[in-house]
Amino acid sequence: MVFPRAARLAIGIAAAAAAIGCDDTMTGPTATPTPSTLTPTPVAAPHNVTVGQAPGVGPANVFADSVSGTSTTTIHAGETVQWIWVSGTHSTTSGSCPLGCVANGLWDSGVLSSGTFQHTFPTTGTFPYFCLVHGTMMQGTVVVQ
Repeated sequence: MVFPRAARLAIGIAAAAAAIGCDDTMTGPTATPTPSTLTPTPVAAPHNVTVGQAPGVGPANVFADSVSGTSTTTIHAGETVQWIWVSGTHSTTSGSCPLGCVANGLWDSGVLSSGTFQHTFPTTGTFPYFCLVHGTMMQGTVVVQ
């Protein structure tokens, strides 16, 4: 089909006008990117348990929780217990002592005479432990709620 010259000219002008009006710029409000800021989950300080005789305290073969003052430490799931050696040669070894102490493999600091050892408890439960050197004479419990 043949268009008259005037029709072709009108189509050409319309196409040129459309092309001039279309460029790569956006119109209207522009989005300003907002940098994302991650808020770290606070990590609770470890719960401290002294190992051996703390200064001015009774027997030398004890685990003493810094909050309860007993050999039982109560924490929440996901929290950490830190044992701090203050005297003697001891270990913190998970397991129970029904008829002699038996390790269960959850944790074992090894026998130390100074320093610290930490273990994080991811699940709830009651976790008995003992000292490899002193056995039934030196036991503790971590209760995880």
